[in-house]
Amino acid sequence: MTDAQIAKTLTVKCNALKRIGKDLAYAKKEVEQEKTRLEKMCNAEEKDDYKIRQQETVIKESEEMVPDAIRRMKAACTDLQTFLDSHGSDFQEDVSEKVEEAKKLIAEQSS
Repeated sequence: MTDAQIAKTLTVKCNALKRIGKDLAYAKKEVEQEKTRLEKMCNAEEKDDYKIRQQETVIKESEEMVPDAIRRMKAACTDLQTFLDSHGSDFQEDVSEKVEEAKKLIAEQSS
């Protein structure tokens, strides 16, 4: 691989990891928002059992997104780490900033 190809692949893998991190954060936030909405529905004076059941279904679907995002995050971290390991000696000075960014991303997302 040329330096340009390595840099481009590294950028794509880093951006994918960032996107999945945002997806995971959004999924967790959505679960909390839907639980709050359900709580309000249950505390309302006029309860609609059908809407409450529907909201519980929405919460279950939202909760299912979190493990999927975690699985994708682990796969992306592994993929990026494998790429870094396999091309470790191929990196030139101009790519070293992206390598450091990639290592930082892996460390942040792994915790």
